[in-house]
Amino acid sequence: MANREKEAAYHPRITVIIGTLNRPNVVLKLLEQLGNESKRTDLEVFVIDQSDKPNYDILRSHFPNRKGLALTHFETPNTCKYLNYGWQHATSDLILYLDDDVEITETTIPAHISAYSNPEIMGVAGRVLNDGEQTTSEKQVGKIIWYGAIFKKNFSSERQTFVDFPYGCNMSFRRETLKEVGGFDEKLSPPIFSYNEVDVGLRITKRWKNSIVFLPEALVYHHRFHQGGTRNNFSSQNVVDGNNFNYGYFLGKNFSRIENVLSLLRRLPYQLVKDPQAVPRIVKGFIAGKKSVQASH
Repeated sequence: MANREKEAAYHPRITVIIGTLNRPNVVLKLLEQLGNESKRTDLEVFVIDQSDKPNYDILRSHFPNRKGLALTHFETPNTCKYLNYGWQHATSDLILYLDDDVEITETTIPAHISAYSNPEIMGVAGRVLNDGEQTTSEKQVGKIIWYGAIFKKNFSSERQTFVDFPYGCNMSFRRETLKEVGGFDEKLSPPIFSYNEVDVGLRITKRWKNSIVFLPEALVYHHRFHQGGTRNNFSSQNVVDGNNFNYGYFLGKNFSRIENVLSLLRRLPYQLVKDPQAVPRIVKGFIAGKKSVQASH
């Protein structure tokens, strides 16, 4: 009973960080939802626009004039830079990252906030239902298996559990936690799909075991618009090359050489059969990851 009363009374301020790129009308819909949420929750909202001038001008001209809502513009898009800008400039102790193309529910933000009444929780992975995706009862959510050989996402699950990493479109952290682990790694190669949250999640869970909780009630609907977002200004080959480099970088940076060998034994047959062309970029990223570790010591 006492714990329930404590959670009910736990209502700290939270900073919501939204990155947007060339889709002003999409992010404005989310801001309308957050405006309604701000009537019952103490919110600070940062929108970090990375659009070209025409799209930025549209957003700026329609941007709501509301207390606690701020708009910043980056000339050059960079996912990790805007993620770091958000927590570094926030005035709240809790940081929630949302993609511009998500739709929140009545329980999304309250669920994120209430989780932190437990001092052992450093981060929250919210549930994500992408368009066309069905709810599942998967037990393994946000797991890194065989030292990076396999990733289990399953963020549509209804089961609460601890995860190794969150889904980037709906994740929150204590600001102090991000500060202690050094935030998001800006050495990752744009465009960055998922390795930003996988990398920071693993660094947090290595330091504080079972500290990132997956909460099904912290739900968003992710519409994944086909235009805009991180897709802009990158060819399909750029995306593939970036993913492969970042995968190798992640392995080299976060695991020991013995762990790398075990991962290789598990991954190599798949890689050689399914995608052998990726190997050179993975190796290049792996070398960069090892150099990054050496430079930090």
